[in-house]
Amino acid sequence: MHNNKKISTALMLIMMTSVLAGCVGGSTDVDVDTSLVDLQPASANDCPEGGILIHIGIDDNENGNLDTAERTETHAVCNGADGEDGERGFRGLTGASGEDGSNGANGDSGLPGEKGEQGETGETGSTGPVGPTGADGTPGADGQDLVHCLAGDGAANVHSMVEYCPDSTTILSQGYSHTWSLVGSFHSAPIGCDMGEDECEGYAEVPAYDVVSQRAFVVNAEDSSVDIIDMSTPSMPTLHYRLVISNGEPNSVAVSSNGLVGVAVAVDPKQDNGLAMFFDTDGTLVGSIVAGALPDMITFTNDGTKALVANEGEPDDDYVVDPVGSVTVIDVSDTTSLTATQVGFTSFNSQMATLEANGVRIFGPGATVAQDLEPEYIAVAGDDSTATIVMQENNAVATLDLSTNTITGIHALGFKDYSTLSLDLSDRDGGVNFQSWDNVKGMYQPDAMTSFVASDGITYYVSANEGDARDYDGYSEEERADDLSLDATSFPNGVSDADLGRLKTTTADDCGDTDGDGDIDFICSYGARSFSIWKYDSNGDFVQVWDSGDEVEHLMAVNDQCVNSSPGARNA
Repeated sequence: MHNNKKISTALMLIMMTSVLAGCVGGSTDVDVDTSLVDLQPASANDCPEGGILIHIGIDDNENGNLDTAERTETHAVCNGADGEDGERGFRGLTGASGEDGSNGANGDSGLPGEKGEQGETGETGSTGPVGPTGADGTPGADGQDLVHCLAGDGAANVHSMVEYCPDSTTILSQGYSHTWSLVGSFHSAPIGCDMGEDECEGYAEVPAYDVVSQRAFVVNAEDSSVDIIDMSTPSMPTLHYRLVISNGEPNSVAVSSNGLVGVAVAVDPKQDNGLAMFFDTDGTLVGSIVAGALPDMITFTNDGTKALVANEGEPDDDYVVDPVGSVTVIDVSDTTSLTATQVGFTSFNSQMATLEANGVRIFGPGATVAQDLEPEYIAVAGDDSTATIVMQENNAVATLDLSTNTITGIHALGFKDYSTLSLDLSDRDGGVNFQSWDNVKGMYQPDAMTSFVASDGITYYVSANEGDARDYDGYSEEERADDLSLDATSFPNGVSDADLGRLKTTTADDCGDTDGDGDIDFICSYGARSFSIWKYDSNGDFVQVWDSGDEVEHLMAVNDQCVNSSPGARNA
């Protein structure tokens, strides 16, 4: 309101000026100057809140416009700043609500849709009669407390297959559980052959499988052949072809990732160099090459470019001819031109004392290191850089560098202490009697070994700790425990057939005589009654990661037809 008043006053002054100018200019006899008023918006410098500039002057050039030079006065009429808001007035009374309007009329109903066709009704099956309710069974006796059962060998192990109660009457399954069911079978042995008898046990030994051809390859040592079995219909496997090996006796078969079938063949006498023979999956020979003495196992690298043969090099029965153990590395990338490298252990002959001090068993009569080491199985690393060579009788493994085809190390596997485990070590105690055994140890001595790469990228090796002794006409290391000269402090009550007396032990290298006084302070037995997981540590040593302890033996106790301590002849 204040701003409007200022503007009105200014306009009145201007109008009065104009009127006076008009009056004076009314005489034609007098030269009168014309006054003009020019209104312009005010700039922010002149009027921060806005306004107008009033320019007053004489139109000297009579052009009807007030030029800048003709301005004699300028007045700024500025807007004042907004005043503060006044107080809010009182709220008026709420008006009365209007009456509700009447509802509109309902619209017409739509036409009903067409009814779909009714589907066919299936036939109702007949209802079987309800069987009578069986009588209640007699309540069973209270079971043992779970905590009591698991206390048999300490806290529960996450890797356990079974746990047991100390009284050996209850077996508790734990961890993983799988039910195996027979899908189909193929019989290599003659009808009626008792597979528990020696003359029947060689008809189906080492198996291998090819995913592409869906064929299994099984060593049949009795017929000196490899049976090729069509597995395309697992419930009805059939013999595709019997591959007869006329050059010698097949000991092992394997199939490469490229579908090449390799067979390790021993000749007669077994101290002579054997063969590695290669076939396609139809049984057609594609090549063969000389291996070492007694080829016992064959395998391939993961990429299928190399075949590896473990040549055990066992002595003859008189222990007169003892060939060297070796590994044959064969380049099979071109099957039309096979090449082989024989890798031996002669470079370790000068290290016998060091190897023995580290726990490697070297004990053949008059044997060098190269003669005494007996390669039996091979496991290849996941990246094909190395292979681990199992030497069962020596209780050791060797590391083979596959880039240079050289042995880079020999590692002893050591002993397993039975004092903290629960085992049945007698076959003459009338049943299964688990107990711990002080001063008794087992040599791991694995036969088979395989490898896998875990999620951490590390290659791990799984060993079946079977155990084996050298028992020849010319030399035998075997001795029953009750025939040993035992230390009276370690075994104050001696041993009998009902406990340790029947346990097979070794007399080689005075094993168990820790103080060198000629008696046995701890008993050395064959195998560890378990399977183990191993790896190479950061120092390149072959170390144990896990062992099944006594779990396998307790699992076997569930079925007394298979348990090692059964009094049956097959298990004695």
